[in-house]
Amino acid sequence: MALSVFAIIVLAVIIGKSGFIADGVDNGLMRITINILIPCLIFDRIIHTDAFSDPQNIWLPPFIGFLLTTIGIGLGLLVTTSFRSSITGLSSYRSRRTFAACVGILNYGFIPVPLAAILFPNDSRTMGVLFLLYVGSEFSIWTLVIFCLNGRFDKKSLRKLLNMPIFAILIAVPTNMIGHSSIVPDTLKSIFHLFDFIVDAQCGTIHLLGTAAVPMSLIVIGITISKLFVLDNIKLRLHKTWRIAIWSILIRLVIMPIIILLLMIRLPCTIEIKRILIIYSAMNSAVLTVVLAKHYNGCEKTAMDTIMSNTIFSIITLPIWITLGFYLL
Repeated sequence: MALSVFAIIVLAVIIGKSGFIADGVDNGLMRITINILIPCLIFDRIIHTDAFSDPQNIWLPPFIGFLLTTIGIGLGLLVTTSFRSSITGLSSYRSRRTFAACVGILNYGFIPVPLAAILFPNDSRTMGVLFLLYVGSEFSIWTLVIFCLNGRFDKKSLRKLLNMPIFAILIAVPTNMIGHSSIVPDTLKSIFHLFDFIVDAQCGTIHLLGTAAVPMSLIVIGITISKLFVLDNIKLRLHKTWRIAIWSILIRLVIMPIIILLLMIRLPCTIEIKRILIIYSAMNSAVLTVVLAKHYNGCEKTAMDTIMSNTIFSIITLPIWITLGFYLL
């Protein structure tokens, strides 16, 4: 199943490299995906699941999402402060902060969402829990990651939490709880049926838009990777910064997956949380961190080297960790 995901990504990479997509189109596709398609997918999956009848599926996923970023940043800072720059390739305080931020935040949206949809096509419970892990990861970006990049807390960054996916989650979870609550009168619940043409689980407007989120996300990922995958640039950057690449791959794609899978095995939690932890264990760094480094006083080149290396290498490691995770489950 994981290979089918990457088949679409590879196809999108080929399309991106062929010049078939005009410059700037990928940015438009990304905005449509983030601000329309993914919020529709979030709302559609959350309001039709009964996963939140278990309170653990409400409070634990956001905590885990935040915790995983904390661990990743901690490992990054540990490496950069424990070893000399000749070993890490990170010569400045700014580059060390940027490296820690980049290995800390995993790709919590664009790959996990379509991957979960393909691995668990009829399991709205698992997808619902994934989106609450999304909340914790999103909160960690605009607090921990920005603090790590900037060297100080930026209150303005908290405004970024008011984005469309989070907005969809904040509406969908209470709506779900109202719909599944035994204390809410049936007459009130019947009001929802007036909007079946919008919220119906099979043919509603939101459902139809949400189904487009998975393939579109994979296409956007592939086009993004195609921009990173410039052979001459890769050879030049690796020649200069191969140490950063090695540490990036080691932390993000080896050490963190081991930690997450151990957490999955030992944590007394629901099966839905364990499944999402398996998916998270295989994730590369979030490409968004390159943009954040540019705007929040980070080192853009260090961010690119860190993320490009483990993103490309994750094509090999993702199926391995997913397979191992389900074996251990």
